[in-house]
Amino acid sequence: MKRSEKYRTYKKDLIQTLTSSRKCGCLFKLQAKPMLGGEGWMVKLICRSHNHALAKSLVRHSYASRLTKDKKIIIGEMTKSMIKLKNILLTLKEHN
Repeated sequence: MKRSEKYRTYKKDLIQTLTSSRKCGCLFKLQAKPMLGGEGWMVKLICRSHNHALAKSLVRHSYASRLTKDKKIIIGEMTKSMIKLKNILLTLKEHN
């Protein structure tokens, strides 16, 4: 749940998982649960209406700011070489 207003647990006796959401009052809801054979997920659309416009850019969005595989490799190699964190950050900014 990324943009829903409230999050209710489906069943109280389930183990609590670490999840997060951004609340902006959107009515769009999905329900997902693992399939019985353990070979995938069943996704059910509960409410398909949106009450907000689509984002024009992905600036400051968690998806856009994620680390790619290439960046993770660069960070791993520079960390092994004992390079300071500020220099690693500068290198990543130069590659972008």
